[in-house]
Amino acid sequence: MLLLPAAAFAQAKNPFAADAKAIEAARGSFRIYCSPCHGIQAEGGRGPDLTMGRYSVGDEDAALFRVISEGAQGTEMPDFDLRLGSDQIWRLVAYIRSVATRSPPKLEGDRREGEKLFWAKGACGQCHRVDARGGRMGPDLTLAGRQRSLAYLRQSIVDPNAELTAGSNTVIVTLRDGRKISGVQRGFDGFSAQLLDVSDNFHSYFRSDVASIERQFRSLMPDNYGKLFAHRQVDDLLAYLVSLRGGSQP
Repeated sequence: MLLLPAAAFAQAKNPFAADAKAIEAARGSFRIYCSPCHGIQAEGGRGPDLTMGRYSVGDEDAALFRVISEGAQGTEMPDFDLRLGSDQIWRLVAYIRSVATRSPPKLEGDRREGEKLFWAKGACGQCHRVDARGGRMGPDLTLAGRQRSLAYLRQSIVDPNAELTAGSNTVIVTLRDGRKISGVQRGFDGFSAQLLDVSDNFHSYFRSDVASIERQFRSLMPDNYGKLFAHRQVDDLLAYLVSLRGGSQP
């Protein structure tokens, strides 16, 4: 089968649009390839909620085809062109259309109050970057409103260890003099480890040069925000995070 570049489909129509058999066939593919990030019901997780029918890449079928085929630069979204081929990608587009039945959730919080909490009381900017401001130890949140579902963002605030963002494991290095260096994993194998600490300092160690290197599958993000912030304040934080879609905010 001849595979054309995704750009060739810019004006194409989905040959499987509203095809019940094609949609059912794509359900299995979605669970295998897509649900780890978008959730088993497509309601979001590390990846966006797909049931809203509104997408940052564009709302046309061709735009959905393109991002599945080519991936999304700067995100965890990989390309599936060679793994699935154009027909199966079009079936996935039809499946995504079939589950896009919900309205966007109503946000109760105040975005401007949430922004204040983010940079002040929560000290979130110490580890997270928004545009050109903030730290680099945690995930960049500049596009959080596009890249993460509301449910995932809420869970990340109140229970950060429930589902770690890829590459966010904790690494603890014990030096020969007993000092411990901890940070977020930037590289890890049988011979060495690289990590970034809370002060944005990059460290690299060979196992042979230190007393021990330990990787823990937990986040360095504080797990007490559910107690630190009142319920209303969590809503405010969420309103701010959802508003982060790149570019200046109103």
